[in-house]
Amino acid sequence: MNSARVDGRTLRHQHRQPELLAAATEYTLEHGISDVSLRTIAQGIGVTHATLLRHFSSKEELLRQVVDRIHTDFLAQLDGSAETRCATSISEYATAVWRYLCEPREQRQFVLLFEVVARAARDPDGSGRLAPSIIDDWLSSTADHLIRYGCPPSQAPELATLLLAQVRGLQLDLVTTGDRARADRAFEHTVALLATFGKPA
Repeated sequence: MNSARVDGRTLRHQHRQPELLAAATEYTLEHGISDVSLRTIAQGIGVTHATLLRHFSSKEELLRQVVDRIHTDFLAQLDGSAETRCATSISEYATAVWRYLCEPREQRQFVLLFEVVARAARDPDGSGRLAPSIIDDWLSSTADHLIRYGCPPSQAPELATLLLAQVRGLQLDLVTTGDRARADRAFEHTVALLATFGKPA
């Protein structure tokens, strides 16, 4: 007999996890993570604390899945975007991504990102997989997209690092100052630099 028993209630309600994660993601994007607990999130999305705990073993596990969900949704949006599908170069692709990320609804992910980074910096041991996921996962998917748009594979990791750093840095500036025109001009310089990758010296 298998000693690892399956919780029948958990099994019956497994189908709810995607729905709960979607609601928790939206709640976290709207309210941040600085003063929230599983109980707070549960109350905010209209379920019991026990329900969230049944599907997510801790607040850190829920936040990790929220970060992963944001990443997955972002990639799905890019793949479904006519502007990125029509891009024929790294520059066109990067510009399309920047415009998409400057929409107020999408900018919320950067506010959450900055909270996560600050939390990880203050308590690296308590952040678990949360901190690596906001770097490694995004670098990998960004490099894959850049290769798709003509970046030499040997240069993709460095270019992905540059692009990710520029986007996040400029978004930090933008959500702080609201100066879209200046941020756009700065990103244009980034795009000009991206265009030189893969070209002979």
